Amino acid sequence: MSDPVTTPADSSAVARLGIGTWQLGGPNYVGNKPTGWGAVDETDAIRAIHCALDEGIRFIDTADSYGANGQAETLVGQALKQTTYPGTLPVEICTKFGNRRDAKGQPTQDYSPTYLTEAVEASLRRLQRDTLDVLLLHSPPDAFDWDSYDPEPFDALVRAGKIKAYGVSSRSVYGAKRVMNAGFGSVLEVIYNALDRRAETVLWEDPKATTYRFIARVPLASGFLKTTYLEQDPVFPPDQYRHYLPDRDSQWLLDSARSLAFLDQLDGGISASAVRFCLSHPAVSIVIPGVRSSQQVVSHVLAAKLGPLPNEIVERIKVAVPDVPPHWKPA
Repeated sequence: MSDPVTTPADSSAVARLGIGTWQLGGPNYVGNKPTGWGAVDETDAIRAIHCALDEGIRFIDTADSYGANGQAETLVGQALKQTTYPGTLPVEICTKFGNRRDAKGQPTQDYSPTYLTEAVEASLRRLQRDTLDVLLLHSPPDAFDWDSYDPEPFDALVRAGKIKAYGVSSRSVYGAKRVMNAGFGSVLEVIYNALDRRAETVLWEDPKATTYRFIARVPLASGFLKTTYLEQDPVFPPDQYRHYLPDRDSQWLLDSARSLAFLDQLDGGISASAVRFCLSHPAVSIVIPGVRSSQQVVSHVLAAKLGPLPNEIVERIKVAVPDVPPHWKPA
């Protein structure tokens, strides 16, 4: 494995690399079921964000539902206030709204104009910013009625300087396809990784895709593309959502990751190679691997500096894992 190569902050090598902060939300539950990544040390979390800024990363993805009371947003806001990062490029913040609690404390989804305004103001307070660079609807149903959904409240927020751009973080590529067909917004956050490449055919072969900025999420396949799991089975703590993944899904992810063990022989190992895979596709504007530590940031930065994977490695990935399980696709 190679050691990271230092380059100046704001280097073009990391121009398409961001960080995800779902992992920084801490314990979070819907009923008795966890929806986060378990306990997090807030000092380590802020240190990881500072490390990203020092390395030249200028895109941070978060959401108002990452952790109780918007913990991830709060930590991002604190981290940005506590440091003077090097370089001249501004930091872009992408956040999401729509998942909230009702009057009885039960989880619900709300994309109404009233809640939109309330959510934007709350996110701005937590992030300690005057403007959100990107605002996304957070995981609306794939069958969401886009034809009846009015974009004017979002355009009004753009005119007011509250947000700069808007779009959708989709549950699946099939939901993202419906967003594209409706022409809603200009940003789409979609699942894309070496194991799940459906975006390539479902989305990026469509001419309408050229009008969108695509953010690749889950680039490490929920963390299964990790050296440790090539030889030992993962054990996820009960306060982490992966503990409750259906057995057939977690087994497929594990078996498929092991089919890509050859990526671990490349510089940076399988995790860095997974990020490089996402950077290999020209439709990806930003890739957002999640972080919990500075060490993870350094691995992601190394991936960006190594650059896209050679074509022959990309083709080998496609042969090793030809497709996702049938039950992941619409009936």
